[in-house]
Amino acid sequence: MLKLALFLALFTTVVAWNRQNHFGNPCYLCSCFTVYTDRDVAVPLRPYAMAIDGYDTTEDRCLATCQRDKRCRAAVYGMVGGRSVFTCEFYERFNTKSVPVYTTYVNMYMKRSSECQLPISHLSSVEMIPADNSSLKRRAKLEKLIGRKNPFLG
Repeated sequence: MLKLALFLALFTTVVAWNRQNHFGNPCYLCSCFTVYTDRDVAVPLRPYAMAIDGYDTTEDRCLATCQRDKRCRAAVYGMVGGRSVFTCEFYERFNTKSVPVYTTYVNMYMKRSSECQLPISHLSSVEMIPADNSSLKRRAKLEKLIGRKNPFLG
């Protein structure tokens, strides 16, 4: 009985260790992108697609989807809170003068001009839908909060 319990505990640990998740795993595809930590795309730009279920995505799956998609020039992945918790958005164009803007817990990834040499066949693509206005609303709300005066600073 003890051997069976030990085997099950070891098996569960191995399965959980190899599972892709949101936290703890280092970014595998970050070397194929220019990474802007705590940055997001400015408000007027709208993504052409986004993940159908942001919570079901991981950073590497989001980047692998962008890498496979010829239209994608930049991806945004991060923790946004609310019902979605996580977001994965894809952009085909952006203005480098107004991009990126400071946003906590959200990272922006711009594709490098050189071809990525890392294999991505083991990473499944994110199921995408055409982007709705939720991304614009989220970013407009954050930009409004950033512009607000802090009452504790006098």
